[in-house]
Amino acid sequence: MKNKLKQILASKRPAIGTWVAIPDVYAVEMIAGLGFDWLLVDMEHIPISKESLRAILMAVKGSDSVPIVRVASSTVENFQSALDLGAQGVMAPMINSVADAENAVLYCRYPPLGRRGFGPVRASRYMRHADEYRNEANEETLLFAQIETPEAVENAPAILRTPGIDGLYIGNADLANFMNHDAKAGSANVQRAVDDLIKMATSASIPIGLPTWSAAEFSRYMELGANLLTIGSDLSFLATQAETELKGVRRLLGVSPAKS
Repeated sequence: MKNKLKQILASKRPAIGTWVAIPDVYAVEMIAGLGFDWLLVDMEHIPISKESLRAILMAVKGSDSVPIVRVASSTVENFQSALDLGAQGVMAPMINSVADAENAVLYCRYPPLGRRGFGPVRASRYMRHADEYRNEANEETLLFAQIETPEAVENAPAILRTPGIDGLYIGNADLANFMNHDAKAGSANVQRAVDDLIKMATSASIPIGLPTWSAAEFSRYMELGANLLTIGSDLSFLATQAETELKGVRRLLGVSPAKS
């Protein structure tokens, strides 16, 4: 169960990912086949059930994309469900302190490193490879802590040093939400906090990243040292391309665009 995303991050090259919010297996299988290094399945803000997550992970199987699940909240039940179903890593939202990070590690790792219960039915190919999975899971399962609040920014140096945390992922929109009450990630103070976090993690050789929405934005953060990056999302790709084509046809017909 060697984790390709872990190998990419260890090589210091950027891992190119995208967000998955559409649980339809056709859509998931299509985007998994495009060649992204990793897919971030969002169960925090998208109503994806455990049954839908199972289908998503099945649709990803056989592709080159490593599935990471952002759980709805950092609870033992959410971690265990995602990992037992075959996720190769978990993103833990709202990690604000070392205690939060330590709890996430406990939920993600088998004893003696944690308190994860044993029952990886699908993850171990229906228990046919249970011993192999148990022996490798602690080493190969990735755990990323999301830094999304001023408190988390303040505690980030200690959070990234927490044994068992494999990387940080910045929620810059939430940072703006808490810092400025506007969720505008491009604000100067938010940008400074993001840049400082990237420099801090890079100097500690800890993978770090955040969402990006253009090649230029991706490139900027990559040059700063971020290597756990996403570009766009399935929803944004769908909306952007549909809107572009619709506008093109309306221009061709000389029709004014409809108000959205």
